[in-house]
Amino acid sequence: MDKKNTTIGIVLILSAIGLLFWNSTQQPAPVSLPRPPVVRQPDAPVAVAPAPAAAGQTVVPVENLDAGAAKTVVLANDTLQVSLTTRGGGIETIGLLQQADTLEHRKTPAEHPYLFNAEGKLPALALSLEDVATGQSVPWLPEFSVAEEIPGERVTLEAALPGGGKVLRTYAFSSGENSDPHLLKFRTTFKAGDAALPAMSLRMNTGTLPPTVGDSHNQFLGVATYDGDTFHKTGVDMFNPSSGFWGMGARAASPSVLVPRGVETWQWVSVSNQFFAGIIRFDEETRGRVNGLLVTPAMTRYDAELRHNVVESVKGDVGFQLPALQPGQEVALGATYYVGPREHNRLANLGGGQEEVVQFGKLFWVISVAFLCKIFVVILGGLHSLFPDSPWSWGLAIISLTVLIKAITWPLVTTQQRSAERMRQFQGPMKDIREKYKDDPRKMQQEMMKLYQQHKINPFAGCLPVLIQIPIFTGLFFTFQSLAQLRFQSFLWIPDLSMPDVIPGLETIGGFPIHILPVFMGVTMLLNMRLTPMPNVEGQQKMIFYGMMIMFPIICYKMPAALMLYYSVQNCLTIVQTFVTRRRMRNEPQPEPATPAPKSKKTARRKK
Repeated sequence: MDKKNTTIGIVLILSAIGLLFWNSTQQPAPVSLPRPPVVRQPDAPVAVAPAPAAAGQTVVPVENLDAGAAKTVVLANDTLQVSLTTRGGGIETIGLLQQADTLEHRKTPAEHPYLFNAEGKLPALALSLEDVATGQSVPWLPEFSVAEEIPGERVTLEAALPGGGKVLRTYAFSSGENSDPHLLKFRTTFKAGDAALPAMSLRMNTGTLPPTVGDSHNQFLGVATYDGDTFHKTGVDMFNPSSGFWGMGARAASPSVLVPRGVETWQWVSVSNQFFAGIIRFDEETRGRVNGLLVTPAMTRYDAELRHNVVESVKGDVGFQLPALQPGQEVALGATYYVGPREHNRLANLGGGQEEVVQFGKLFWVISVAFLCKIFVVILGGLHSLFPDSPWSWGLAIISLTVLIKAITWPLVTTQQRSAERMRQFQGPMKDIREKYKDDPRKMQQEMMKLYQQHKINPFAGCLPVLIQIPIFTGLFFTFQSLAQLRFQSFLWIPDLSMPDVIPGLETIGGFPIHILPVFMGVTMLLNMRLTPMPNVEGQQKMIFYGMMIMFPIICYKMPAALMLYYSVQNCLTIVQTFVTRRRMRNEPQPEPATPAPKSKKTARRKK
């Protein structure tokens, strides 16, 4: 019984983790290695639609813009550096002053900040008009002037409309109870002058984020909507052709995806990658004016092997329906714009369900482990605060979490180890019972249960500790994969805990990436197996067990160093626990082995 349960448990956990981690072997080189240059391909020209009377401006295709003609106005605090452009009144880039752009610059993030929308062809929050014939967005980029500027607080840009009308775009840093240094408030106001302004459909650009090396399957990259209940994401997969799985699910690339608004209004729209997000959260009045979202490619590169363009990132154009305005009337679109790391606790404090953008995964793509991931995030944050002055604070927090989990699971694992040791002591009597009652399975089971009860052996104890690790490993995998705080965090020789560990200067040998932690993890796993009694596992079965233990480090070879650090420390603690359990059992009174069951007459005659 114990043999079957242990085998089932190990097969289940390896299958679960194998399915979770299968994409890890497909990942590119670690982040410490330079990313291959992205070759930009020219896009098809944007059609020029006649300017609507409401706008009174020329609709200029983005390819024909004279970048030198626009002026830049900077609005900055200690966290964000917002570069506004007078061409269209949008945001060229937002520098995250506390987030470095590359691993090499992690100590000087203010000098080399990560730039949001750095790859964008249009400014973030740029306005577009809908081309009625094609349904696509045509950039509307009138020339703005600075109407008001309070350094470090607020900037208002103004452009003229026909008949004395005007459009105002105001940007200000958030303040108040739910304020955050990554939060920017913006408002776009259309004012009619002496002439009326007709109704029009307007669109606003979400901005663009590039792909990350650690998210090779674009699990986090995309544009998403949230209506208070449903999170819906459109990723890059829709814009690249797919041959499907053995032909099933094959599809051609889509030039664009139109996401209609459902019955419920959207609370926010976001663009995100593995570590960062830009979230537009509409105010109450503006939500009712949102009528859809157009998602289109934002970054492409030419793949020489596939011989076609590959879409690497996307952007979204949020659609608004503005009413007709009589002379002197005005209408405004207001929202907050969060641009920063995808930190679950920070986003949860902002309200509106913005923490959903973190996208914790699901076991077997069905069973949600978000609740467990949130618990790990909270505990890790608390443990991290215990090491405020250490450059290895996140590595120490992971080790502390490992010790905490080991303390919680210690009694279960001890029970399993004690049961396995007792079963090893009584494998002789159990073998005799199997031999005596091999023709009577029911009687064999009854005698086995008597033996278990007499000597306090739990045949199911070997399975439970293995099975309980499945949700823990799954939750930690998704937690470490989604934890933006791990980006560029070092520990010992590891330069980045969010990526596979590498030794600087020894990243590869002969083109093969070198990762130390998965190898160490594999060694400690094999040592654990050698120390764990397996009385009912012999010969070919034992070889299968060892084979699975060897395969597991290979599956996890390119997993984030944070996960491998947890697993390696967990294995070391289990080895210590094994020696502690054995020592305690040696000091206990040992039960006398049961008297071997008498051999049946049939067995005796066969031997004669």
